[in-house]
Formats: sequence, structure tokens, C-alpha cells
Amino acid sequence: MLEKIVQIKNIGRFRDYAAKGDVTFRKLTLVYAENGRGKTTLCAILRSLQSGQAEFIAERKTLGAADAASVHLRLNSASYQFTNGAWTVTHPHVLIFDPVFVNENVYSGDYVEHEHKKNLYRVIVGNEGVGLAREIEELDRQIREANGDLRIKKDAVSRYVPAGTTLDDYLQWQPVADVDTQIALKTQEVNDRQRAAAKFGEIQAKGLFIKVQLPSLPSDFSTVLGKQLTDVVADAETRVRQQIAQHRMGDQGESWLSQGLGYVKDERCPFCGQGVQANELIAAYRSHFSAAYRELKQEIAQLTQRVNNAIGEASLGSAQQAIAGNAALVEFWRQFTAVVLPEIFFPDMQQRYATLRDRCLALARRKQDSPTETVTPDAEFAAALAEVNALRTVVALYNAGVDAANLRVNEQKIAVRSEGDITALRNDLAQLEARRKRFELEVAGACQVYQDTLSAKGALEERKERVREQLDRHCRDLLRTYERSINEYLDQFNAGFRITNTRHVYTGGTPSSQYQIEINSTALDLGDARTPAGTPCFKTSLSSGDRSALALAFYLAVLKQDADIGRRIVVFDDPFTSLDRCRRTCTQQLIQRLSDSAQQVIVLSHDPLFLKLLSDECPSATTNVKTLQMSKAGDTTVIGEWDVQAEAQSSYIKDFSTLLGFYRERKGDPRAIASVLSQWFAK
Repeated sequence: MLEKIVQIKNIGRFRDYAAKGDVTFRKLTLVYAENGRGKTTLCAILRSLQSGQAEFIAERKTLGAADAASVHLRLNSASYQFTNGAWTVTHPHVLIFDPVFVNENVYSGDYVEHEHKKNLYRVIVGNEGVGLAREIEELDRQIREANGDLRIKKDAVSRYVPAGTTLDDYLQWQPVADVDTQIALKTQEVNDRQRAAAKFGEIQAKGLFIKVQLPSLPSDFSTVLGKQLTDVVADAETRVRQQIAQHRMGDQGESWLSQGLGYVKDERCPFCGQGVQANELIAAYRSHFSAAYRELKQEIAQLTQRVNNAIGEASLGSAQQAIAGNAALVEFWRQFTAVVLPEIFFPDMQQRYATLRDRCLALARRKQDSPTETVTPDAEFAAALAEVNALRTVVALYNAGVDAANLRVNEQKIAVRSEGDITALRNDLAQLEARRKRFELEVAGACQVYQDTLSAKGALEERKERVREQLDRHCRDLLRTYERSINEYLDQFNAGFRITNTRHVYTGGTPSSQYQIEINSTALDLGDARTPAGTPCFKTSLSSGDRSALALAFYLAVLKQDADIGRRIVVFDDPFTSLDRCRRTCTQQLIQRLSDSAQQVIVLSHDPLFLKLLSDECPSATTNVKTLQMSKAGDTTVIGEWDVQAEAQSSYIKDFSTLLGFYRERKGDPRAIASVLSQWFAK
């Protein structure tokens, strides 16, 4: 309990106050003071004592005072001092109803703003709710800071994000295996395509690769070597050869004998005229030079030419041209696309065919020397033929390469006609480069920092949501209870309105109260400075007295729900401003009841009759009520004892004489008469 105001210096009207006489406070302390004597200053001192905030005193330092502000109070037999800009100890159990409470928690002027709702909410929800609400506000502040930090870190990452890719997708990218190699290949592909675009006409005119075709032996080569004549005498050819050799006929012998045989007529020799029927040599000639034999000889004679035609030097000309032409095309197309042909060596091909040709011609000569004998190809021929056949495998691989190369060439011819294709390649290259950039040290670090900040913000939001749920549970029934209490007090004040739809909301992310005014069963929004003119709301629907009644009802409802009311020092500063007689009487009764439950009630007022009413209604006034007065003494305000009974009586007589003089003789200042009348009507 506040026992005494020992000293106040250099604060407002209290330039140099020191307690004198019996100015000890009691359970119900009534302080009378005219306006401007320091009631508001005293409330500011007590508010600073309660909160520990020095600015409530600093902002009221006496103007022109050189010395520092100081306060000395006695509470619960202990000293509480404000010196050197701070309290030695605070007392949190002081609750004050004054214009500051109203302006901060209920309304200011004509409006109920968001700050009023937020502050009132803190008053209503108690220490637990305030703690949760403050935690939400702190989390909300941290989230706002995190959002600002997140924007900075997001900007640091976003400049690396390629067009068409979302930041979330960018952060989920994984490293590309062997990305440098892929970029090099894609770069080469883009460069090739660009060069191709620059040589569009040349590319379209350039031909395709040509397959290599290998020559083959005459299909009947082995058949001719193996041919025989069954109607030829076994040794006919031998005897002809012997005859030619014996008579030294040389190369012309066979043709000479063949022609001479044609001149034998009537079986008589054209040289001697003798008969030749029994001449075995002539029979051998006839067998040797028969038509079948001549045909065989002719076929054998043609075999050499056929071999030369089939696998001679000229037969490889087309293969040589194809190989050389393809080699030139490879150099051209290599500018634009990857073209590779298997290796093939024309000199080796020439050598193998020459060897085979030699073996074939040797066999043909053997057959020509012995037309009627079968000539079997030897091992050298077989080896030479195998070497040539091995070439066919090489050529088959080469021609497969030609097909693959032609496929790429045709693709290139088609692609060079399409600009979209090179654009797609550039996009692919840009995507690869972006993916490589994503995992460079600087970018990967920026991404990780952003993700860590994002996770931290998410953790704050999850924590805020958990605290919100906890606060929701705490407030679910509490606000309804306050609504009922407030409406009960409004009913006692005989107010023509009530509050409804009380709830807590999270405007701007922080908790605050919300309610409506109900008049004639119609709920009205409170409105604010932005509410359009002509809209029914708090400003237009409640009189000054109604607003005062609402503010007092809020304050009393808070006290009613306070579980620690027995420890509270409750201070009222002119609690019935703008209230009519009924509401003033109701206020007196409510304060009287409150003095029974609170540790101490202090009432500051400029109305001695109201204070007298409070004193008269206290059943133990002589022991539990103290009446004091704040008055001017030189250049300072002092607190002294006050006789409430005498003050009320003298005030009544003085006002009555003033009115009577004006009524009978029209004496007095009209403004003073008006002031007295207004006070009487107010009473």
C-alpha cells in the first residue's frame, strides 16, 4: 500500500514538495485538487513507478528547473526513490484509470484505432496472455526481419537463375556428371551449327558419301579351269605337241597344222598324195582340232582377258574415286558435324587384287597349255583370294560408316534450314552452363545461405503458429467473460448500448482485440479515421458520456477478473468525467465496492461533492479513509490534509449566494454564473 508521498522535486507543479503534517495514505484515499494542481503529474509518477519507465517523469520535468527530478515514496514500509533518472525499485501492482489509460487502450478523440485494440487486448488477457502476445509480436518482428533478410539473399541468388526456371526448381538442381565435357561438346555443336548456317547454300549443294564397290572374279573362272573333252584321244594333244616340237614349228605350228588339215581331200595328203586312212597321226590331228576342242580353246583363250577385265587395274578405279571423294567430303562436313569413316587403304587394296590377278593369270596359262586337262587352283591362289575376301569385311564396315555419315549429313541439311534448331541448341548450352554455375563455390554458398534463412524463417513461423494456438486456447473463453462483465457495468451505468462479437484477431500479424457496438439490436463496426463520412460507427453513435462509461466499464471489468486484486493499488483520476448524476452515483458505488477487495484505492478529483459522497458511504471512514488536498504554495504544489465536509459545505453556500445575487440583482460575471449552473446541473 502507498503510505506517503515523502518528497517530489522538479516534476510538473511539484517544484519542491516535502511532506508535512499527517499526509499518510489509507486504504481509501481521496485527493481533492482543482484543475492544474498536479493530479495528472501524480498519475504519471505512479505509472513510472509501476512500469519502471523513466520517460513518464522525464517528460514532465519542471520547466526552467536546473536540478534533476526526484521522487521519494513510502510503500509497504519501504522506501521507493526515483533519482539519477531511475527508480531504486519498482512496484508493478499499481493500476491507474486516467485519460492516459483511455487514450492508450479504449479510444482517442472520436476514434478507436488499431493501437487502442492492441493495447486493450494486453490489459484484458493478463500476464500469461500478454507473455504469449508479446512472444507472437517478437516472433512477428523476427519474421519481418527474416523476410527483409530473405529478400536480400533471394536477390543474391535470383541473378543466377536462368529465364524460364523458378527459384524453387533452381535450388533443387543436382550436379551434372562430367558437365565440362558436355559443355565442350554442346559448344562445338553450336559452333558447327553456326558455321553451317553461314554456309547454307554450299551445304545444300554438297553431295553425300559414296559406298565402295569391290570387283569380283568371273563367276565361271574355276569352271573353265576344270573343263575336259571326252571325244579327244587320250594322247592326241601329246602327239600334236610332239610333232610340232619335232619339226620345230614353234608358236605357228598348231595353227599351221590346223589349216593344213583342212586341205586333206578324199583321204589323201595334199603334199604326197598318199592315202591317210590308216595314219594315226592324222587321227590325232582330227581329234585335236575338232569343233568342241576349238570352242574349249577359244573359251580358255578368253579367260585371261576376262580376268584382266574383272579384277585388273581399271576395275578398281571406281573404288579409288569413292575413297578419295569421301575423304574430301569428310574434311568438308567435319566443320559442321561429327563425321568419321573407318580407315581403308587403297594401296593395300591394289596390292591384294594384283596378287590375286597374277595367280588367276598363271592358272589361265596352265589351262591354255593343257586345254583338255583339269587345272586345280593351288594354295597361292587360295591365299590370294582369301586376302581379297577379307577386304570385303573391311569395305562392309566402311560402307556402314558411309550410311551413318550420310544420315548425319542429311540431318545437317535439314537442321540448317531451321533457325529454331540452333536456338534450342543455344538454350541447351545455356542450361548446361547455368547448371555448372549453380555449383560454383560462390553461387552454391549463396543458395545454401538462402535455404538456411528460409528454413529459419519457416521455423519462426511454425513457432509463431504454435504460440498462436496456445494464445487462442487461453483467450477462447476469457474474452467472452470480459464481454459479459463490460456489459454488466454498462447496464449498471444505464447505457443505451452494449458491446458484442468480442474476439481476438491478428491484424498485421500481431494479436489485438476486436468488438462491435450494439444499439437497438444492431451491431455497428467501431470504424476509424478512414471510415467514410455518414457511416454509423463509434464516432457518430456514442456521446461523450457514453464513451466515458465504456472506458470505465473496460477498466472495471479488468479489475473484476484480476486474480491479484488484493495486491493492487487502484488509482482513479476524475473517473466520472462527462457522466450524468446516475452514472456518477453508480461510479461511486462501484469504487466503494472495489475498496473492499483491492489493497488500496486512491481517487483524485476536482469535485469535492463526489469525494464527500465516497467518504460518507464508507462504513469505516474514520479509520480507513483519508482525505487530502493538492494546493498551491508559492511556486510549488503541496499535499496537505483536507476537511471534505467543510469544503463541500462552503462550496455549496458560495455557489448558492452567487446564483441568488444574479437572480435578484443581476450581479456577477455571466461566465462565472454559467460555470456554477453547469456544475449544479452536472451534480
